[in-house]
Parts: sequence; C-alpha cells; structure tokens
Amino acid sequence: MSTEKVILCVDDEADILELFRDEFVDNGFKVLEASNGADAFELFQTSNVDCIVSDIRMPGGDGVSLVKNVKEKGTDIPIFLVTGFSDYTAEDLSGLGVNAVIFKPFDLEEVVEMISNTVRKSS
Repeated sequence: MSTEKVILCVDDEADILELFRDEFVDNGFKVLEASNGADAFELFQTSNVDCIVSDIRMPGGDGVSLVKNVKEKGTDIPIFLVTGFSDYTAEDLSGLGVNAVIFKPFDLEEVVEMISNTVRKSS
C-alpha cells in the first residue's frame, strides 16, 4: 500500500497544470490532473485524493462548484483555490472551507511549500 500523498490539480491552462505537476512530483507527491471542475469531481470520487489545488474560473465546471461538491461529500481534505480574477472575495471562499486563495501571479516555490506542509500535517 502506497503512502504517497495524492494532490489533484485542476486548471484549464495546460502550462499551469504542468508547473504544479512538476513541482509536486519533485516534492514526492503523486499528481492527478483535470482541466475543469466537473472532471475533477469525477476523479475525486474515484480516487484517494489528499488535497485539491484548483483554478476558480474554468469552462466546464468552476473551482467553487468543485469545492461545494467535495464538501457535500463530508470530506475535510485541504483545498486551495488559485485565481487571477474572481467574482468572489477571500472571505466568501474561506466561508466555503477553503484553506487558502492563491492570487496570480504567485511564487510557485512558496505556494508548493505551503500546500506540501498542509498536506503532510493533515495525515
């Protein structure tokens, strides 16, 4: 049985997914990827996911809907939302149970370190 932590990365921009995937894999995580919230929720339901890092604005299911769907399942895994522009305030999003909102542009190493530390502590 693997003790490798699994991070689900969700973004409609392939280059952002690649950045996160490479950094998380380099930090010892397994990474699942989805390009929208609907696909991400399907992966979440069929996989053992330890954390979700999702863009907010995506065609085919946004990050906020994903958070709501995951929380309705009664899970308490860490969820981080990434955005360049949002119709939501940080207060709105933290009220949904999001660990943090990460605003673009961001320092990738800082973000990966914050998420890695959170995932390792939640085990």
